[in-house]
Amino acid sequence: MFDRSRLPPLDPRLLARAAEMFALPANVCFIRGCRRARSCAHVFVDNRQPVCLSNLDAEERRLFDTFAELVRDVRDYSTPASKLLFASPWRGEREMQDAAVAAARSLLPRQRMRSFRAFEALRAKAPPPSLDGFPPD
Repeated sequence: MFDRSRLPPLDPRLLARAAEMFALPANVCFIRGCRRARSCAHVFVDNRQPVCLSNLDAEERRLFDTFAELVRDVRDYSTPASKLLFASPWRGEREMQDAAVAAARSLLPRQRMRSFRAFEALRAKAPPPSLDGFPPD
């Protein structure tokens, strides 16, 4: 089994971009400025997480954390030399991966963009998903 506790923690900027992909600031945040800007502008001081995450129930938070971890993985392992293309044959999983790639793109420094574009070109060559839904657990 893979030990996720050894991975780097999810930083506030990554959590904010992931929340924005789900439109959480516009739909569930109780801070007016976040709703109007449709972006996370406020984080809790103690845990550095966007305020809108506190409005999610347990299942929604579990799904959000899974997506945020996927964004982190795409950000950290999206190089042309990586064997991870994040191109699942399952449609549901591929849609999540597509959203994670879009969120990770905004988190990368300018120096990594050339490498990331090469990664995206390799990913585009992957066959389209042929199976519905998500892989069985």
